[in-house]
Amino acid sequence: MQSCPVCLAELRSDPEAAAEALGDILAVGGRLFRPEGIALFADGPSCTLLRLSGRGPLVFTGSTGLVEAGITGPGGRAAPPLTCRDHDGSLVFRLLACDAAEQALVAVGADGAALATYLSAGKGIDVRDETSAPVAHLLRVRGGYSLVETGGGRLADVGSTDAEVEGWVDDQWWLQPVPGRRVPLRLLGAVGLVLAAKVLLGRPWPDRPAPDRSAGPDDYQWPIS
Repeated sequence: MQSCPVCLAELRSDPEAAAEALGDILAVGGRLFRPEGIALFADGPSCTLLRLSGRGPLVFTGSTGLVEAGITGPGGRAAPPLTCRDHDGSLVFRLLACDAAEQALVAVGADGAALATYLSAGKGIDVRDETSAPVAHLLRVRGGYSLVETGGGRLADVGSTDAEVEGWVDDQWWLQPVPGRRVPLRLLGAVGLVLAAKVLLGRPWPDRPAPDRSAGPDDYQWPIS
């Protein structure tokens, strides 16, 4: 931003310096936050769940790469109860353990109503909508997962990749709808599926990468602990 949105005072006198600073942030893998006034997940449920720092909190980024919302939970772990909040601290949704079944989660909106339910099913997840009707299955496929409509075709691709940040490795999860197909869930119910996949199928907490056992004696520095 180059001027204050309230009093219009100039924040940066040099637009070129502002652009250079922005470029520096992006060049080192930094993330920008969704600007005020743009709706949450305005481009739909396409999103990625990741950590901005090695053991920092989880955040959602949208299709444009902007940080959409943050996740808070017990000790920063990917374990319920988890709360998704907007940048201003307002509640977006919560992901809670579901008492109706083992290894089941429910996403609850800010109004207290259920958005979707996610039940562990072998190596995948059964997905139900806000009325608890089965609408889709997250199935393990070669190279990731597919969200498949009950009695229908593929709705979205879901995947995870390991990423190392500040010496810690964690799995990043993402969802990308199939062009021309509508996911039969409310927007935040589809977004919540990515967080549910992280909880049910991924790591609860980042790990240190395994040491390289192929290194020779000269590759280590003294003292070796």
